[in-house]
Amino acid sequence: MKYLCIHGHFYQPPRENAWLEEIEIQDSAAPYHDWNERITAECYGPNALARVLNAKGELTDLVDNYAHISFNFGPTLLSWMQRHAPQVYQAILAADKRSQTLFNGHGSAIAQVYNHIIMPLANARDKETQVKWGLYDFKTRFGRMPEAMWLAETACNTETLEVLAAHGMKYVILAPGQCARVRKIGEKTWTDVSGARVDPKRAYRCNLPSGKKIALFFYDGPISQGIAFSDTLKSGEKFAGRLMGAFDPAGGEGQLMHIATDGETYGHHQKFADMALAYCLKYVKELPDVDITVYGAYLEKYPPQYEAQIIENTSWSCFHGVERWRKDCGCNSGGHPGWHQKWRAPLREALDFIRDEMAATFETKGRLYFKDPWAARNDYIELVLDRSLDAQHRFFLRHATEKAWTDRAGALALLEMQRNALLMYTSCGWFFDEISGLETVQILQYASRALELHRRAGGADLEPEFVKKLAQAPSNLKDLQNGAVVYERFVKPSAMPAPKVALQLVLPSLPGGKPDAAHAYAYETAAYDCHRADQEDGHLRYGSLRLKNRITLEEDDILFAVCQSRGTRLTCGAAYAHDVPKDAVYAALEQAAQQDFEGVHTLISERFKTCYPFASLFKDAQRVVVDSVLAGLAQKTGEDFARIFDKQYPLVRGLKYIGAPLPAAFMTVADYVLTSDLQTELSRDSVDLNALEELMDDVHTLGLHPDIPRLRTVAGKKLLSYAQALEQAPEDLPAAVKMVEFLNYMDIFGFVPDLTAAQTAVFRGLQQLAPPQRAKSILKALCRKLKIAL
Repeated sequence: MKYLCIHGHFYQPPRENAWLEEIEIQDSAAPYHDWNERITAECYGPNALARVLNAKGELTDLVDNYAHISFNFGPTLLSWMQRHAPQVYQAILAADKRSQTLFNGHGSAIAQVYNHIIMPLANARDKETQVKWGLYDFKTRFGRMPEAMWLAETACNTETLEVLAAHGMKYVILAPGQCARVRKIGEKTWTDVSGARVDPKRAYRCNLPSGKKIALFFYDGPISQGIAFSDTLKSGEKFAGRLMGAFDPAGGEGQLMHIATDGETYGHHQKFADMALAYCLKYVKELPDVDITVYGAYLEKYPPQYEAQIIENTSWSCFHGVERWRKDCGCNSGGHPGWHQKWRAPLREALDFIRDEMAATFETKGRLYFKDPWAARNDYIELVLDRSLDAQHRFFLRHATEKAWTDRAGALALLEMQRNALLMYTSCGWFFDEISGLETVQILQYASRALELHRRAGGADLEPEFVKKLAQAPSNLKDLQNGAVVYERFVKPSAMPAPKVALQLVLPSLPGGKPDAAHAYAYETAAYDCHRADQEDGHLRYGSLRLKNRITLEEDDILFAVCQSRGTRLTCGAAYAHDVPKDAVYAALEQAAQQDFEGVHTLISERFKTCYPFASLFKDAQRVVVDSVLAGLAQKTGEDFARIFDKQYPLVRGLKYIGAPLPAAFMTVADYVLTSDLQTELSRDSVDLNALEELMDDVHTLGLHPDIPRLRTVAGKKLLSYAQALEQAPEDLPAAVKMVEFLNYMDIFGFVPDLTAAQTAVFRGLQQLAPPQRAKSILKALCRKLKIAL
């Protein structure tokens, strides 16, 4: 029998602000909020319901790819997904449960080292914590013990294998170039297979110095790379053919064909590759001599008959071993020919310096708070996943000294320091070309937060020496010079002390809202007291707010004042309450607002200890204000244009009838007004198709070209709402009639949106009906419109 196993490594680096624990809006991911959200829409979600099409392009089936492949998800990515994409998150967990019924109790999911650090470059304590955290995270989410753990970049050495084996891991997945030599178990002579010459079609046993054993699977390198970097995934049939062609016709029993790639290949890096994967899985499933499997199930049937030894300190994405994460080895993304990566070694040296200094502080200060500081750190993942008071109580009962009970905030600050010290080694910080890249700035942000917590814990101020070491890390960009400049320009402004956090929670009150305790980032809010002063072109908000950090339990009372005038002039002042005379400031602000609103800006700058530039605030908070200004402009523009249109349209229509040229200025106004009216009509709870038709008559009469992409987006949202309602009640034939009518009109108007999401929802709904019910004529018509094969 032949066996096929496809492994997907699904991972994104943590992108959350180190103080707020939320991802800032990323414009490069538009139209989505951030890249996690975009990749979820393009890859993680579609692979849970991957579409299979027939030769006519009609939907014939939906395949849960996760249930039929081997996969791992990064714990930090799953943490984000649990909060921001819960349906996709639950689908992934459900897929693992389903896979256990398909593979004799072996699940599709395996664990991952917690935050994707390069394990051979980590010290022994960090290796231990990364594995313990990865295992606890997996067991908490998936409800079972994993059989294996994915190593970041497959980076491996013997010490790493020892840690995995000591924690019960049965196997590890490696690249073929990481194997040094093999021999049949029981034989004495080794065969050199370096240079990626190992046979990937079997499992190997690795005998470790400790006496423990772990199985090794070396994936098929050429096919894995070909899938990631060629057009193999343009066709599911081509994909299946490429995999099936790799089997040895003369091979023995139990051949294993297996590949490993970034999971994002299936839908994000290569559009529609999730569909190619789904088609391939269905195709292979129907072959009589090939079984789809996962590594654990295969290992149970075919224990290793050969043993192997690895090449120390190697990975799947660095030809030089693991040098990509500590030296200018020549490996880079290739996007900037001529750029160097001489910054890598000084960056690692700087981080190693503060890691070791903070470890010493944690050792000494930690003994005042914990019976065993390092055991407490290893168990801290329990609180990372559950910040409830009950979880804290259980943790403290096990680990705390009397001092920790009386100073919980101090104890938690020490543990948070260590968490950020681990996050600052996330591998992506070294992977790309430039020290000022987003990924490197992100890990420097974790370093900055760790340094702040180190000071909070009573440790020495390590930041000056850290910045001095960063100055030895040269940038490729002349105006940035080195890592010290990058740190000061991009990292320091992202810091979020409590006064700055308070300002960002107050900003929504400028347009008329108030702080939302449910969206207060890593904080809880209380005692909100806000005074308001408004003029025609200005707004003042000042008052006080109490913040409690949900992670460290620190509480602070903050005074704030925010003044906005002439739309875009903003002054934002905030300070700890004990640093500002509250009554005097309140009186001064009230008087200034009554006399000269512009003078309030100067007063805030004078009275508050710190004023934060608007541009330094969290982008999401900035957008609340900016969107309010833009909305006001759009409303005024829309009202003005509507008046012009209503007044001039009869005259212009007459000009049109006699063939006279139409004024260009009016055509601009008409395009804006009619596109807006069409968008408004398409957004109504109950779309009036007759009203849409009348608007389109005006469009055609004037020969206009409305914003079709914008209208298709709105039409797509409306269509999806209809489809989701039908999915919940597929027997509701009037709802099907409404969808068909809507699609007919969108076809006539040229607004037909992307049908994928609606197609999937309707298909799932129709599966709930018996065949005679699905045969209703209106449902057949709907299926024709949506390209669904009944």
